[in-house]
Amino acid sequence: MVKVCLYLRVSSSGQTTDNQETELRELCDRRNFSVVDIYKETISGTKKNEDRKELTRMLEDMKQRRWTKIVIYDLTRLGRSVSEVVKTLSLLDENNISLFSQRQNLDTDDGGMSKLFFYFVSIFSEMENDLRKSRQKLGIERVKRLGKKYGGNNFITDNQRNTILQLKEKGFSYRKIKEQVGISLGSISQICKQGT
Repeated sequence: MVKVCLYLRVSSSGQTTDNQETELRELCDRRNFSVVDIYKETISGTKKNEDRKELTRMLEDMKQRRWTKIVIYDLTRLGRSVSEVVKTLSLLDENNISLFSQRQNLDTDDGGMSKLFFYFVSIFSEMENDLRKSRQKLGIERVKRLGKKYGGNNFITDNQRNTILQLKEKGFSYRKIKEQVGISLGSISQICKQGT
């Protein structure tokens, strides 16, 4: 029986690792894997390995060889940064620990092709993440230019910013500026501090 650990990760506190754990336990039962350890964390996959406590703990525990395989739900759970995923895969390789990804149905025990595919998947995941961020940034910029709200926040136009700074120079209080411009005192304070 192959001794394995499960590595489960979600990005935000509104998510849960329960679904991943259920599916991976069923997979382990079918494949006759014995689950020895489970590592769970809630952290963005774009973070560096060193900033991910459970991943770091798992990589330290790996040296004790209590298990010989890591089972994950999807390669993106291991990380979304190609360099960090490659670093992890290299560490696993150095320690003769294999990796199984349920979603891709890939096992590094199968040989070079699976490892190669893992690298390709991580590259495309990072590209997809970068593309998503770029589209999101463009969308926010477009909404700002239209003077609309995004995520409940009013965007402050350059015109408003200039008016605030001019009124402050004239000696207006933050409350009087608020009456003129119609934005929050906190935003006015921040603009005045940045403008000086």
